[in-house]
Amino acid sequence: MMRSQGISGWIFQLGGVLYDGTAWRRWLLDHLRKRGLHTHYRLFFRHWDLEYIPRIQRGELSFQDAIENVLVRAGMPDAHIHEITPALRSKRKSLLAEERPLAGVADLLNALQAAGHRLALWSVEPCDQESIYEKATRLGLAHFFDFIAQADNAGHGHVPDRLLASTLQALRVAHPQIAFVGNTPEYLRLARMVGLQTVGVGTEPMEQTDWQLQGVVQLQDLLQAPQWRMAG
Repeated sequence: MMRSQGISGWIFQLGGVLYDGTAWRRWLLDHLRKRGLHTHYRLFFRHWDLEYIPRIQRGELSFQDAIENVLVRAGMPDAHIHEITPALRSKRKSLLAEERPLAGVADLLNALQAAGHRLALWSVEPCDQESIYEKATRLGLAHFFDFIAQADNAGHGHVPDRLLASTLQALRVAHPQIAFVGNTPEYLRLARMVGLQTVGVGTEPMEQTDWQLQGVVQLQDLLQAPQWRMAG
């Protein structure tokens, strides 16, 4: 359960929390099904999030190599892989123009900011297309945050000391009063390891988090609950 002291600093994961980062994933699964590979979304991408995202972050694999690796291990023929991977690269590029913050996100961040809360933004996604700051700016969200950073090297199994120190310095909030809001299992785990409270968004019930929400905008309702003594 959430500790009793109020939360006054928030670290948000960008993709999958503040905007729908699943469009390319759904496109890929649809194309795999058309080629005879039937799998469940959560099962397929849980494997991706736990094994491949950290390896991309560590610099062991490029995004392209990771996708090809996944498809090879799934038994996809080379001919299909060579067809799908360039198509996915093109699709991801075209999807940039369609990305928007999820409904209610701007209102939530504005309410937190107006109440005096300090906000940070981490991206655990590969930044092969654009930087996190460029994406946050394009989504119209950058101005809400006191600190924005790509969580590079978090794939090494810990939150980098420099990243955590820079975030804490920017937030100017006591460590126990900061919560990480995310939906990637590995990074929720790493946040817990460094003593951050955790809010899982759209995560499986098995994930160990202090709180679980279906969507990030539910955070606004949660903050109004009596058991939350907010530091504003």
